[in-house]
Amino acid sequence: MAGMTSVPQPGELLLLLQQFTVETDRYVEAISERNALHRTDLNALAFLVQAARTQTPVTPGKLGEALNLSSPATTALVDRLDRAGHVQRDRTGSDRRKVQLSMTEHARQVGSSLFAPLAQHLGAAIGQYSPEERAIAERFMRDMVAATVRARAAAALPAGDPSGSASPEADHPASNPLAVPATEFSG
Repeated sequence: MAGMTSVPQPGELLLLLQQFTVETDRYVEAISERNALHRTDLNALAFLVQAARTQTPVTPGKLGEALNLSSPATTALVDRLDRAGHVQRDRTGSDRRKVQLSMTEHARQVGSSLFAPLAQHLGAAIGQYSPEERAIAERFMRDMVAATVRARAAAALPAGDPSGSASPEADHPASNPLAVPATEFSG
């Protein structure tokens, strides 16, 4: 790998992952404050981007569940995003009571402008690695995400519950909007 002199130990890799997480959180906090957006708003938009990518319909209930919000908090979130022009509520089929949420073009433009600087810096760093190195890094990151999802699911279990298995729904990057590439905001 570029500039690498020794093989890092597992503990060193875990420390680097922790440092990366802290720095991405700091970036999100900075852009949230600068643009008067709640962190939850960015998490919601990241969830909507992922849903759009997989063509998965999103209801307010599903969004609230993904973000671990109560029903009133979800309503407040969707209302706030709607007022800001970030989401659109669509009635579905014959049951007019059912609502699906989708991200607006305005939200894509805002998201792209917020995350483009980070994407450029990360892209430049990634570009320094060979295709083979990137393949290993991709496998490593996928494994780390999956391990984190399993740990989060296990942490949510009642004390003493031995099952420790994660549900497929738990595998959403909504807890970290940086899991969604900035290019996803641009459609």
